[in-house]
Amino acid sequence: MIQIVVKRDGRVVGYNEEKIKAAIRKAMLATEIGEDEGLINKIATRIGTRGDERMTVEEIQDLVELELMKSSRKEVARRYIAYRDQRSRARKAKTRDMFVEII
Repeated sequence: MIQIVVKRDGRVVGYNEEKIKAAIRKAMLATEIGEDEGLINKIATRIGTRGDERMTVEEIQDLVELELMKSSRKEVARRYIAYRDQRSRARKAKTRDMFVEII
């Protein structure tokens, strides 16, 4: 059961299932079918109980991807993966810009 989450910047925070639900909900709302509260709760519960006690944000997001891919809502998995990729690129660009600014 997940208790502790290690953020990308190294901070350690308590696990918050609501953040998982919000991310899944956003991906669902970006599809034609929309939101499925039952599936959101099912996936969030699985992740919270199956995860290790201490996990990184990336590890948790990987679990969300896997659960979405196993579900009947493959289009939600695609949206979730695309959003993660977009955010990863934005983080890299920001890091690159900050590095150039320092130099």
